[in-house]
Amino acid sequence: MRILLVSHPPLSAELGAAQVAVNLARALSARGHQALAWSPEPLPPPVSRLRRWSDQARAIGRFVAEHGPFDVIDSPPISIAGTWVGQGSVVARSVQPELRYLARNLEWQLLRPSQHTPVAVIQTALAARAVVRGWRHARVILAQGTLEYEWMQRRFPDLAPRLGRYVVAPSAGEQEAFAAVRRNRRRTSPGGGRSFLWIGRWSAQKGIRRLVRFIAERAGANPDDTFTIAGCGAAAARDLPRRLLAAGRVRILPAFRRGELPQILAAHDAGLFTSVVEGWGLCLNEMLEAGLEVYATPVGAVPDLAPFWGPMLQPFPPPREPASRGGAAPDLAGYYARFSWPAIAQTYEAAIGG
Repeated sequence: MRILLVSHPPLSAELGAAQVAVNLARALSARGHQALAWSPEPLPPPVSRLRRWSDQARAIGRFVAEHGPFDVIDSPPISIAGTWVGQGSVVARSVQPELRYLARNLEWQLLRPSQHTPVAVIQTALAARAVVRGWRHARVILAQGTLEYEWMQRRFPDLAPRLGRYVVAPSAGEQEAFAAVRRNRRRTSPGGGRSFLWIGRWSAQKGIRRLVRFIAERAGANPDDTFTIAGCGAAAARDLPRRLLAAGRVRILPAFRRGELPQILAAHDAGLFTSVVEGWGLCLNEMLEAGLEVYATPVGAVPDLAPFWGPMLQPFPPPREPASRGGAAPDLAGYYARFSWPAIAQTYEAAIGG
């Protein structure tokens, strides 16, 4: 089959949704399909401030007309448009829980009202309508992970016959690098302190308020603990405790290259995952595969990963004193049997009827 996998973000290894599209395309190509990952970005001007997804949908239509036909067109639901529906079997593959993200971002905007708030309200309503319309246009709808799948079954029972799910994982090369970190792992913090790592965009749905609160409380109770906030951009500096930043106990790494990630993971003892709403959270896979204990809120990939990682995946926040790691060892064979791209591509193929 000829399969087009649309990524809203540019096809950069630094961007999670783009990584997924590229890895899935490679894995499907290895199974004999002609799979192409493609992004409509950068869009030609002018670009709508209110309805960027409409510009992306038109770009998808132009690309399909010029480079088609495709047997399958896989797109985020918000950009599935009637103008190109019918030119291939349409798959609405979720890369994040769009409606819940929209609601959370609007709530954040309403808590900090400004002259932009009326525009945000309008944009949220238009975007939500576009997401639901995209689902209804699609022949197959793929939720990302168990939680989103169950949420959609409850909220949109009429779509259940078309609903499936998929999971994601790091690329094969990255998994090898993380496994090497895990095998060679040593405790990194001097004395009794622990070095915590948090990775993500600095946005409301990532649970940044609970993260900042935790850091402030933990730093006071455990004076040897340190914290790294990575991939967050420049915005985190204004919210994190200045005294801890000045003392070097909180370090901000605004951006990093993918090739630097194994070294970052090796330099820490434990991972933090504080999201309020999450699509998947690929950093969970990355931290666990690198041998970090991870303390996570029960969102995104957590219920999918928990059966394989035992005591290495614990509820957030972590206890003041690290508990002895008892219980069953991680089921690495079972994990890799499900969370590798050959297995994911096989599941995807079955879901779309390939």
